[in-house]
Amino acid sequence: MPKSLEFRTFGFLIKDKVSRFMDLRRVGLITGPLLFLIIVLLPTPPGMPREAQFTAGITLWIAAWWILEPVNSAVTSLLPIVLFPLCGVMSLKSLSGEYANQIIFLFMAGFFLGKTIEKWELHRRIALNMVSWMGSNPSGMVLGFMTATAVISMWISNTATAVMMTPVAIAVSKNAMRQEGMNENFSKTLMLGVGYACSIGGLATIIGTPTNAIFLGFAQAELGATISFWKWFLVGFPITVVLLILCWIMLVKMFPLPKSFSTGHASHAGIREEIEALGPVSTAERRLMIVFGAVIFCWITGSAIWYKWVPNSDDTVVAMMGAILLFIIPAGNPNGADSNQAEKRAEAHVPLLDWQTALKIPWGILLLFGGGLALAKGFDNSGLAIWIGHQLEGLASLPGIVILLCVLIVVVLLSEVASNIATASMMMPVLATIAVTIGSDPLGLCMSATLAASIGFALPVATAPNSIVYASGYLQVKDMARAGIVLDVICVLVILVSIYTLLPMVWGLNV
Repeated sequence: MPKSLEFRTFGFLIKDKVSRFMDLRRVGLITGPLLFLIIVLLPTPPGMPREAQFTAGITLWIAAWWILEPVNSAVTSLLPIVLFPLCGVMSLKSLSGEYANQIIFLFMAGFFLGKTIEKWELHRRIALNMVSWMGSNPSGMVLGFMTATAVISMWISNTATAVMMTPVAIAVSKNAMRQEGMNENFSKTLMLGVGYACSIGGLATIIGTPTNAIFLGFAQAELGATISFWKWFLVGFPITVVLLILCWIMLVKMFPLPKSFSTGHASHAGIREEIEALGPVSTAERRLMIVFGAVIFCWITGSAIWYKWVPNSDDTVVAMMGAILLFIIPAGNPNGADSNQAEKRAEAHVPLLDWQTALKIPWGILLLFGGGLALAKGFDNSGLAIWIGHQLEGLASLPGIVILLCVLIVVVLLSEVASNIATASMMMPVLATIAVTIGSDPLGLCMSATLAASIGFALPVATAPNSIVYASGYLQVKDMARAGIVLDVICVLVILVSIYTLLPMVWGLNV
């Protein structure tokens, strides 16, 4: 990352987050336990079990700490391990299994795959070549960047994708303004396109963003539904494609661009230099592509072929098998002809993924998954879910589409100011109860909230990609707010239509 971007990123985070942390940390530390005490000391509402009252108090404590972040969100996710047994909600033995749900291991394997791709810069090679193929004019260049960003974000973290693509976008933008005389609209469109495409791309696959894992784990543990990679992809990928195209159209209309580059130099020179700097495709990259391709192939064809041959196999087994192979398969000689023979022999035995690199995956997110699933289990075991359902029986008279629209709006607004994972974790148990109350399939309402939780385009602090592209210096808050609010509305409408069309068609749900 260029020094200028590093300094601006640092300055932005210091200004926007550190000061907020100092104030909210004190408030948050007190607010969480205080809410818990208020709830448990109040008279128990009629029909509510005492354990359910404790669960409600614990939920508010966790929600306050997730939103205000007085401690790391992963630490907050450990609260159920302490509070549920102490309050008699459920035993530690029953609870601990939620932190080892198979979906957590699916994402762990996905993180290993993503980290290996980052290590060998395969994602960078793929992205740069895609941009080079599509960027023949300003609008095409923006679409190329957005497409490449979304494709990479389908497989590795949104943050890592933004960190990789933003410096490249900055370099192209500087060339365009210096050599092509482009106005600032090109830079704004490019930065917003990269930031937004990171979040949009994560919707396409089950490992694209952590909120997807929250839904998958909840669906399996609480609703008894297993969502395979292919089943998710048939819904998530079309939504991603539609949103990406609409986002691109919206950006180039909102920030008009010239129809062509004057010389064509800025459109490709910087990209070609970046590609040439990567050198030829290494042995490690080829072997990684084989492993990664095999995992994706098994995911796509699993339900039709492989899982029938091996009945106990599923997406998690396939992903973990691929991850383990990364620790075994040697990388070959990544340094090429410039290395001496001793170096070549030593490097030939280095695996594609070593443990030191593997330690860099976001382990805290895995704890967040467990915390969300534990919270959902507490709702079920304590009877809180049933009690909430009785209180919401009046909603049954409202049209389902009105309820769904309200849910989408609430979740999108929450995701603008709170952690996407925390938002999804808090909403799943409540939405499942609402769905049962109104006679709808819980999968539909929970799926819509999952997709909406990944939407947060109006504020720099809404998502990490938003923060990173904002820190480039090419955007003002009003630029992001102007485009983001429109895109939030577009996303809500697209998800609303998708829930009523794709889910009944692909998943056979009665939404």
